[in-house]
Amino acid sequence: MCGKKKIHNAKQAVLMADIFTKEKRSWVMSRIRGTNTKIDLRMKELLSENKYKFEMYPRMFGNPDFVLRRKKIAIFCDGDFWHGYNFRNGKTPSKKFWIEKIQRNMERDQRYSRKLRSDGWSVLRFWEHDIERNPEKCMRKISRKFNERRRP
Repeated sequence: MCGKKKIHNAKQAVLMADIFTKEKRSWVMSRIRGTNTKIDLRMKELLSENKYKFEMYPRMFGNPDFVLRRKKIAIFCDGDFWHGYNFRNGKTPSKKFWIEKIQRNMERDQRYSRKLRSDGWSVLRFWEHDIERNPEKCMRKISRKFNERRRP
């Protein structure tokens, strides 16, 4: 049987039914990829087109999606849902589980960014919607940071 979703946000007082059973939802969620996502592949394309020498998914603290080692720049491509873009607009998921999960993701993102910066890295985070709809803006940020960073 499908469960009901309650919206905890007063602005969104609606009940929504989950269209999947608990087992089906579990299977669907297990198929969500963490690497080679659409936005990661788009960012890889942008960096390649602009002739940046980069590493994708380097094994290092914070697990950035890309690094430009020569300039110590770490790049993260954050999915709007998973990293809490809509939290800033007061739009939160209906289930307590997802609210807490996304809040933990946001706290982890901040913790990782702070640590990388304290270790001398410059951290750039891009939202999914910016990578998809405004890639030129993303590249301008990367170029600006690349040009202002001295070689470590």
